[in-house]
Amino acid sequence: MAAIVGLGTWLTTSLVRSSDSVTVETSELSASQHTEHLVRVLRISAASDTTPSHIQTIPQAADGSEPVACGSRYAEALSQAVLQLHGIDHFSTVAGARMVQPDQWRAQQAQADDSADALQQLFPAECTPTIPVTFVLPDTFRAAEGISTRHMLKVSDDLVSEWSQLYLLAETAQERELALAGLWQVISWEADWHPGRSPFAFTS
Repeated sequence: MAAIVGLGTWLTTSLVRSSDSVTVETSELSASQHTEHLVRVLRISAASDTTPSHIQTIPQAADGSEPVACGSRYAEALSQAVLQLHGIDHFSTVAGARMVQPDQWRAQQAQADDSADALQQLFPAECTPTIPVTFVLPDTFRAAEGISTRHMLKVSDDLVSEWSQLYLLAETAQERELALAGLWQVISWEADWHPGRSPFAFTS
């Protein structure tokens, strides 16, 4: 496992740092194939509780980043990511209040809140994401005495897919570092939602 993690970290670093573009010029893989491989490598690292040394948190990556360009595809995707994070913040607050694994939910809530706030600062006033006053939970969630992590597993693939798309849309090294930080965050949460699952069970 240590060898696999080491290889995964090296591959992740080479994918991110070898070029300002997602796809290395000499590679035969497409950009989307590189991203699929990156997700698999990050899932292996997360399953072994090993954070690649070059990956930052979302607030760290956002600190000092240039404001996003309103109207760009990247800005639109990042705006959706902000809404996602606020939604996870709300969901985690509800779950923690119901005393189901409260420590885990509080940690996740704090991470989501800090990350959403950091991303929101990157938007100029004219295109700042509009955050709902509240987020509506499905009736099955509201009726439950406790919310388990399996509820989050139902949306984890969508979260990973959307952050992967943001990574592909990134046009600068700063944008790519930010997208990578977000991708790592949701994959780390995913590993917490389903600890012990073999990383080799993931297909993407």
